[in-house]
Amino acid sequence: MAFFRSILSAGSRRRNSFILLAITLAFASNANAASPDSLANRIQAFWDMTRQRLAAEPMEAVVTPTKEALPYHTYKVKLRGLNGVYFYAMMSVPVQGEAPAKPWPAIITTCGYGITAGQGIMLSECQRGYIIIQVYPRGQGISGELFKIEGDKLTSHGEQPDGAYYQGCYADMIRAIDFAMSRPDIDHSRIALMSTSQGGDICLAVAALDSRVKAVVAHVPFLCNMRLAATMPSLVKTVLDKGGKNNEKYLSTLDYFDPYQLAPAIRCPVFMSAGGKDVLCPQPTIQSVYNRLTCKKKIKIYPDLPHTTCLDFYKRRWPWVEKQLK
Repeated sequence: MAFFRSILSAGSRRRNSFILLAITLAFASNANAASPDSLANRIQAFWDMTRQRLAAEPMEAVVTPTKEALPYHTYKVKLRGLNGVYFYAMMSVPVQGEAPAKPWPAIITTCGYGITAGQGIMLSECQRGYIIIQVYPRGQGISGELFKIEGDKLTSHGEQPDGAYYQGCYADMIRAIDFAMSRPDIDHSRIALMSTSQGGDICLAVAALDSRVKAVVAHVPFLCNMRLAATMPSLVKTVLDKGGKNNEKYLSTLDYFDPYQLAPAIRCPVFMSAGGKDVLCPQPTIQSVYNRLTCKKKIKIYPDLPHTTCLDFYKRRWPWVEKQLK
């Protein structure tokens, strides 16, 4: 600022005061653009825009019963999401039997990062008294026949947030919530998200973006604090390094999809886990997201757990989610 004052010393005091004010505001604007608050505002504006575009897309739900001989009902669901992209979900519904007819609570789940046809939770879990909706976001699992992912999900169109893979992926999960809200057999006040690894990340992020979610369970979630993960042994670092994209441009895009950035917006209860020997989704990245949560929260750390399922957490999550959805 002293430099600019020296240049302006020969001019009129009134004119110089206006110029100095403009320069000061410009400096303040630049400083604010780099501040966390400004980033939070940009992320909020981006997702507000994305939600508006999604709302303009007709859902076009097609629900087709399967013919499997199971002790519960199963359906294949086709939905239209952001930018007119179609994707599939599988849904399981308990047999009502002689129980009084009333809407079921619902659990919406989704698949992991490298599993093409995996389930976040098994459809058979509907027999606990839930409708289960297993979402296969665009290009993943059975949705691969409807949409092809260009390159790797983490870096696909990663030069900017608009058009990056996880914009559409998270929007697909939000569209699945729209679908759940359209069904009279689902209690719209009791919708939870539950999954593992990439699915856990998606559940956390979507809970921050959609207030209709009433509880979240995320086991060893992937994509947590990706800036930190990019500096240490992790799947994030491996993928970014392999693509030559471990740089500020791509990390700035990933900020818009990172639960670390979105965590303060989560209002519903959250139950998370982390493994002390997880070299794909390291415990410090998960812990850092947990620390930013301001909602009711709980975490279970397993010091010797690598990146895998965990029977103890499996047993703990069901009574926890049942309590949240009472």
